[in-house]
Amino acid sequence: MWQSIPKQRGRAFRLKRSFQAAREAVFDAWTNEEVLRRWWCPEGWEMTDIKMDLRVNGSFRIGMCRVTGGVPVYVSGIFQEVRPPERLVYTWQWENAFERMPETRIIVEFRELGPATELLLTHENLPEIPICLQHRSGWLAAFDRIEPIFAARSPTEFDQLTV
Repeated sequence: MWQSIPKQRGRAFRLKRSFQAAREAVFDAWTNEEVLRRWWCPEGWEMTDIKMDLRVNGSFRIGMCRVTGGVPVYVSGIFQEVRPPERLVYTWQWENAFERMPETRIIVEFRELGPATELLLTHENLPEIPICLQHRSGWLAAFDRIEPIFAARSPTEFDQLTV
């Protein structure tokens, strides 16, 4: 399913990473709550909760907290486009972090490269360069955390997960 998405304002960046896994497996790792729990949080953080309604106009909310305690941080949004296993477009809004940052938008494309998958991530509507660079760094670190999931799996392990 898809719908027309209006062009956003502000700063944006685009990242590309190849993973040695089928496109369906990479899409599933990006959208399956149980798999997300294994790679989403940066070092020193743990997931507190996750809710995902993977459909156009469905919402998501992911909470995490420092392992040393403190106030939980959430990111939430609305899915604007869901085309398994090809493309996701969703809004991105922080709670308890980046307080004055406007709602931004994420576009994730999953492209087949033989037995591998190229993931293209675009993050739009970031208000200023320092915030843009922080988010870019965060996504690059997330790519590093997700990669071992594919290396540690047998080729058929993802077959049991649903998309």
